[in-house]
Amino acid sequence: MKATTISAVLAGVMCLSMSSFAHADKHAFNDAESAVKYRQSALSIMRDNFAAMAAMVKGEEPYDAAVFSNRASDFARLTHIPWDGFAVEGAMPGDDTDALPAIWDNWEDFESRANQLITDADSLVDAAASGSMDEIKPAFMAAAKNCKGCHDQYKD
Repeated sequence: MKATTISAVLAGVMCLSMSSFAHADKHAFNDAESAVKYRQSALSIMRDNFAAMAAMVKGEEPYDAAVFSNRASDFARLTHIPWDGFAVEGAMPGDDTDALPAIWDNWEDFESRANQLITDADSLVDAAASGSMDEIKPAFMAAAKNCKGCHDQYKD
C-alpha cells in the first residue's frame, strides 16, 4: 500500500514537472537576445565536444573509446538544440553574433544542413559504439565536412 501511494505521488510530481518544463520550453525565448545566447551556447558546447573528438581522431590525444562515445552522444543530442534560436524574430542575424544574413536568405539550405548534421551525428554515435577508429574516422569526417560547409557559407 505504501509503495503504491509513493509511486502515485512520484508519478504526479513527475507529471507536474514535465508540464512545467513543457510550458517553460514553449516560452524559452523571451526576446531575440535570449535566442541568440541560447543558440550560441548550444553551438559552443557542440564545438567543445567535437574538438575533443577531433583531437583523438587526429592522434593528438590518446583514443579512449568510452570518452569518445560519450562525446559523440553529447554532440548528437546537442545537434537538435540550436536551430530554434535562429527562427526568433529579431535574432536574424541578431546582435553580437557571427551568423550571416545568408542563413535567412537561404533558409531551406540552412535547415537541410542542420538536418544533415543531426543524421551525421547519429552515424557518428553508431560508429563510436563500434570502438573502431576505422569506422569512426569516416563518420567523423562527414560531420566535420558538414560543419565546415555551413560555417563557410553562414558564419562570419
